[in-house]
Amino acid sequence: MTRIEGLSPAKRALLERALSQRRQGQAGSTAIPRRTDRGPAPLSFAQQRMWFLQQWDPAAPTFNGARALRLRGRLDHSALERALRAVVERHESLRTVVSEQGEARQVVLDTWTFELPVISVGESELELSLRDLSREPFDLTADLMLRATLLKIAADEHVLLLRMHHIAADAHSDRVLFSELAELYDAELSGREPGLAALPIQYSDFAVWQRERLRGPLLDELISYWAKQLDGAPARLRLPTDRPRRPVQQHDGSHHRLVLPGALGERLEALGREAGATFFMTMLAVFSALLYRRSGQDDIVLGSPIANRNNVEVEGLIGFFTNTIALRTHLSGNPSFREIVGRARQTALGAYAHQDLPFERLVEALRPKRDPGYNPIFQVNFRAQSTQRPLLALTGLVTEPIAIDIGFSRFDLALELELADRQLSGYFEYDRDLFDDDTIAGYVEELTALLEQ
Repeated sequence: MTRIEGLSPAKRALLERALSQRRQGQAGSTAIPRRTDRGPAPLSFAQQRMWFLQQWDPAAPTFNGARALRLRGRLDHSALERALRAVVERHESLRTVVSEQGEARQVVLDTWTFELPVISVGESELELSLRDLSREPFDLTADLMLRATLLKIAADEHVLLLRMHHIAADAHSDRVLFSELAELYDAELSGREPGLAALPIQYSDFAVWQRERLRGPLLDELISYWAKQLDGAPARLRLPTDRPRRPVQQHDGSHHRLVLPGALGERLEALGREAGATFFMTMLAVFSALLYRRSGQDDIVLGSPIANRNNVEVEGLIGFFTNTIALRTHLSGNPSFREIVGRARQTALGAYAHQDLPFERLVEALRPKRDPGYNPIFQVNFRAQSTQRPLLALTGLVTEPIAIDIGFSRFDLALELELADRQLSGYFEYDRDLFDDDTIAGYVEELTALLEQ
């Protein structure tokens, strides 16, 4: 297998687009430089939209990200606190606030303090404690964007709760955080220098570069593609709900977890290979078919996050790089499932090749009718991955992740799936103002039936 054949469909699409641009003389250097001015910097496009949305309800936990890990064994609290402090020192995004003087800009704090408080809790209190702590609001104008708490259950058993606001971190950031925290903690225990390379840039460098890059012919090309792709798309996916939609969406949500039979994962991978589709594309087809059956609409638009880390300089950064792409799948004409997979594949490949347009700029360009009762362009989100979630490994400790449901839903409905060791699992996240849990249980049953078919 050549190196190109081994690329994922997303990276292959990006490579083909870059080669095409180079042939047309459009591609210049894509390296992200360090900015010479270390003063206030503009927000990235994604940060700007998140800052705007946060102003609607600053106390809402909508953009709080929480990770909890059970730690068994002898824990050195001081070493862990110093390791976490070193992560904050290393990544400016975690000690950056938003200045409200005139245009919102990001400012790195000159002075700051970081502590790792310890709270004693019983096992019966743990779930509620994790939920309450995870819902505590961030003040984006003053707070560090990383918080940590140790919940002590016994002398040799703790739960480490880490919270990062989404304006400073995304899903890929967990890999960076866990990898660096493991190295820094081990270095503290052994009294050695940590083996971490210096970061080539900081997040503010990316924000400046992104603003300068996304203009002119490139911006016009991206907007043109997405405008054509979404031309005539339905403004809403009208799923039957258990209650009428509120005039203003409150985002009061819950998770309904699911674990599907192991054999399904293996068969799905085989089906995808036959169709030249990834696990993501195959599940996009399945979920689109489920939503078609539920809504009666044959034109389905879903949102999906994409890592958007296409430059080597940002691979090792904690920051908010994730973009959202709109995936439109047509199910008209009574297609077979293999035909739906083919359509989903083409939709995904086109979106990957044009992923650079920030979702915020897409909304500005399309100017959809704004209604506080639902999200523009799409109301259902979808994510599926076949790589295992990052795990934190701390020297001398046995770690085990704990799922947290902090009680919100950014969308009407979202499906998150993971295929790891051929085991398919995940959860539906849903707006409790719209759906009852029994209704979502029906979605799980129908999803399972579709997969088995």
